[in-house]
Amino acid sequence: MRFDKRDKIVKAPDALKSPLYRLTKAVVRKADIRKSLVGTKEEVLAKAAKMNKGRSFVMPKDSKAHYTDHLIQEKYHCLEIDMLKKRSRNAVLLVFGGGMILGSDKGDVELSRKIAQTVNADVWFPYYPLCHEHDMLENVQMIFECYAKMLRFYKPENVVFLGFSSGVALILDVITYINELNDGSENIPMPGMLIPVSPGSVPVTEAEEKAIKALDKHDIMIPAEYMFTAREVMRHGRDIPEKYLATAHGDFRGAPETHFYYGSAETLFAFATSYADTYRKCGAKCVIHVGKGMRHCYALQYFIPGCKPAFNEIMRLISEYFAKKRNKCS
Repeated sequence: MRFDKRDKIVKAPDALKSPLYRLTKAVVRKADIRKSLVGTKEEVLAKAAKMNKGRSFVMPKDSKAHYTDHLIQEKYHCLEIDMLKKRSRNAVLLVFGGGMILGSDKGDVELSRKIAQTVNADVWFPYYPLCHEHDMLENVQMIFECYAKMLRFYKPENVVFLGFSSGVALILDVITYINELNDGSENIPMPGMLIPVSPGSVPVTEAEEKAIKALDKHDIMIPAEYMFTAREVMRHGRDIPEKYLATAHGDFRGAPETHFYYGSAETLFAFATSYADTYRKCGAKCVIHVGKGMRHCYALQYFIPGCKPAFNEIMRLISEYFAKKRNKCS
């Protein structure tokens, strides 16, 4: 992995000295989660379909927060989580991963509530369509519609985009989509900040293919093989523009302050240099936070021993951003 000398690369908190993290890692390795993403497109989708049983939208009935169900495009759910009875001035759009083939589970709602409580902001959590029956551009458009609806209630600079894995790749594609719309007759504002945790991309360069294959032996969750299969999964037999499939080579003109988080022991780290390069060429600024020896999406897995410091760092970035915006307005 070779970054340009102009790229800003910083060390993220790691858990290499945590015995409990090493134990968790061993359990994950033994469970062999990777095998669910190995095989042909049809085989991978069949395995995902079995795992998706029980993974559907359910309106929370607890009293831990105030919940609102927004119907997007008259058929998809987006759950709004407010810690108070009224909306905050700030909001986070949180998008889950799962290779665009696994649905959200109740843990994602718990994560949303945890974020809302920690940064004192509302969290919007879209249940976007999966690529079993839809192509990924439909996902991008659905998430964009969530953002468009959020702009009815929040100033764009008071919205932070946060997500993990394939979910945050979709968020990055939303930036490309906004630019595409604005190149036409639209005038859609960008959000205030973007935090992608372990975003993937379809490998399209020789450097990416070489890097992803080299990192494959270290990754206990995402096999390099899936990132090649993912192209056909995401296309769903349709003609999708390359800039949406190869997300790392998207259109990030006007993108807000962006903090990427990766573990150096995950296959998707192979795309970090491409994201940094594309951002630079588009005149946008980003920071790449790297957790040494850490695995896929560790920075949002606050419930796993050793991962909480990175999660806390992300929450601090968001909180400080909101505080800065509030002070400017006062």
